Amino acid sequence: MEPEFAPRYSPEERRRRLLLHGVICVLLFAALYWWALPRFRSFVPDAPCEAVFGVPASTVLLYAALVGAPIAGAILLVVLTARTSIHAIATRRYPPPGHKVFGRVKVKRGWQAVAFALMPAMVITYLCVLSGQGIRTAAQMAREIDRSADCAADRNKQAPQRGPHQQRPTR
Repeated sequence: MEPEFAPRYSPEERRRRLLLHGVICVLLFAALYWWALPRFRSFVPDAPCEAVFGVPASTVLLYAALVGAPIAGAILLVVLTARTSIHAIATRRYPPPGHKVFGRVKVKRGWQAVAFALMPAMVITYLCVLSGQGIRTAAQMAREIDRSADCAADRNKQAPQRGPHQQRPTR
């Protein structure tokens, strides 16, 4: 019995899809590099003494990195793989019927198809567990930063120096 292979994209479709994905990746990278990264770099030094909606900015940064990033990755994986995985589990065939692939891929059936379809779910579960551990780590690090932050000294450095003949402004 000869193995069955999934249908492949034509060379023109393959080039078009790769070009589209490449352009999207370059645009996202450019936006991160020239827009988000400079803003992040200017925000980080003053983060312990700044507040975002009443929460210290350093705490927001910690939770964004240790909790938000894994959850964002998990959500992205769900969006990209859920439909294919659900279809593969329902048909017990991987790749599912009608799903084109880039290279030569043997069609898997039965438990192997279900195992392949569940691989993204395992990665999503790992990212959710990692995010759960990040909550504890971020809380501990935020407490340490709050204890060690000396915002009063930073404010005194930024206050204009007054001479002995200048009066303090009254409120």
